[in-house]
Amino acid sequence: MKLEILSLLSLALLAGCSQSGGEKARTLADEALPVRTIAVTNAIFERSVSVQGSLESVDSAIVSARIPGPLLRVCVDLGDVVKAGETTLFEVDPVTVSNQVVIARETAATARARVAVAEANVAKAGAVAKKAARDAERFGRLHAEGRVSDNEWERAETQRETAQADEAVAAASLRLARQQVSQAEAQLSIAERQLSDATVRAPCDGVVSARLREPGEMVGAGTPVVKVNGTAQLKALAFLPARHFAEIVPGETEVEISTRGGERGASSTSESRTVIAAKSPAIDERLRVFEIKALVDGSAEAAPGAMADFRVVLERREGVSVPQEAVLSRAAGTVVFLAGADGTAKETPVTVGLRDGGRAEILSGLRPGDPVIVQGQTQLYDSRKIAVR
Repeated sequence: MKLEILSLLSLALLAGCSQSGGEKARTLADEALPVRTIAVTNAIFERSVSVQGSLESVDSAIVSARIPGPLLRVCVDLGDVVKAGETTLFEVDPVTVSNQVVIARETAATARARVAVAEANVAKAGAVAKKAARDAERFGRLHAEGRVSDNEWERAETQRETAQADEAVAAASLRLARQQVSQAEAQLSIAERQLSDATVRAPCDGVVSARLREPGEMVGAGTPVVKVNGTAQLKALAFLPARHFAEIVPGETEVEISTRGGERGASSTSESRTVIAAKSPAIDERLRVFEIKALVDGSAEAAPGAMADFRVVLERREGVSVPQEAVLSRAAGTVVFLAGADGTAKETPVTVGLRDGGRAEILSGLRPGDPVIVQGQTQLYDSRKIAVR
């Protein structure tokens, strides 16, 4: 009898507990879940590829000696900033070419003096020729009158012809003298240019990246002495996979280039957006890549030899946009939850396109203005009560 009473009490207790749990579950189901929504909008989406590359100088020069001789001095050192046409890089001992300039100047002066002598000879020969012509004309009249002999008349004619020939020789000598002046002046110009070449200035704005010779060393024409890298504008070079070759259009395809630099532990970033200036005309058969090039302005961070991050924009389009966290994977597929007018969540299947910058492009399933749930969505199911805050 006691056992029967205990059994009945136990069943009554269990029934009471079961009824309490069911009521609690129904209470939670009926309770509205706090959520936050935003309106669906349109946005610009970009399909891009990211790679790493490097920066090189557009203007880069290995500056060499132009004349042979001992290196007199090197005026710059590694890291020095130079300005085109103004900063002296180095000097070669000019003694030899200085002597050549002196000799060339004397030779030119002598040639000019010869021209003066030749001009005087032309004037003299001209005067003699005129006198001989007048004498020959006079003797011709006298010969016609029978007042001079044939011999005297012939001698006058011969003197006229000789004077004319002498005049022609004097004129030719003058032309030769003038040509010699031109040659001497050209030699002088070459010697003076060689003298000026003893002092070499920077060919471009930039920074000295290498000092290859020291004062006292013998150098020949063409011996490298200093290397200068231009910093005003840089080439940004990188390689892309072959599958993107047809998508890259020089002068149109945009690229974002960022470089990082730092001083005394503080890092900074330089970013620029430009277009791809050129791409290699062929794909590397072994590596299956091709090279792209863009131009960027130099800065403290963007220096020759620095690494650079490239983001090449392959496609840009406008589309329906939602935050990426609003898109969920459920048994039915890819969905978002919308806030219904009846105070419940509406599970909505969507098709996702591009993902860019924390946002997802929705190709189908949503329209601009739809209230998509962006907070609390992970706890939702279709038709659950919600409280929009």
